Amino acid sequence: MGDVLLTRQEHVAVITLDNPEKHNAVDAPMREKLAAIYQCIEEDEGLRVAVIRGAGGKSFCAGGSIDSYLEQGAFGPQGTGVPPIPRPWPASKPYIAAINGYALGGGFALALACDLRVVGESARIGPSGLKRGTVQGAQTISRLTRLVGMSRAMQILLLSRELTGSEAAMAGLAELVADDMVERQAMEWAHTIAGFSPWTVAMTKQLVIDAAHLSLEDAIAQEDRVAAEAYRRDDALEGFRAFAERRKPAFK
Repeated sequence: MGDVLLTRQEHVAVITLDNPEKHNAVDAPMREKLAAIYQCIEEDEGLRVAVIRGAGGKSFCAGGSIDSYLEQGAFGPQGTGVPPIPRPWPASKPYIAAINGYALGGGFALALACDLRVVGESARIGPSGLKRGTVQGAQTISRLTRLVGMSRAMQILLLSRELTGSEAAMAGLAELVADDMVERQAMEWAHTIAGFSPWTVAMTKQLVIDAAHLSLEDAIAQEDRVAAEAYRRDDALEGFRAFAERRKPAFK
């Protein structure tokens, strides 16, 4: 049985999928704990950003635990079905996936649900639904199409392709780094984001998400409203005052 661990480094939450013998596949107890951890992070005002990683350094997440699904009778006409791996959605705080090794099936879906992704050179990421006689659900199709466009998504999904780290970066899915730099890069990004105003980070994230489905006119109008509100907040006063005083701002 695997586990999900939550640690913190200052304002950064680090979630570790800890089932390395099975490439960090997620079983039922891990699903429950992961969902609870998301809620904990969302409610903790001291945490501003989260990094998801896989234990062992060889896999991010190989999806759900197939052995446990077979034992539960999840498949076939009388099957109970397979619940998806919990994803950090919707969440006001940014999530970063630190991807070493495999991120397949449900692990691919989890990576796509994060706001930013760092991928190692030897990583292999992609869908597995068609290979298993199922549809790659868990929001994978919807998210992938929005991230890379219909033509590229169709190719990846219909061919059930495993992308290399380089291919994932070329598709615009992730930032490519050396394998031994994946977690360091993810943490650098996390600490950078954690240094900004939590409210402005949350609003920026939401505006980007909304811009993907709103008309250009509506998206611009919403952006203008939020930007105008931002100037009236204490964070703006602190940010501009810190700039004038040549010091680092202390956002709350």
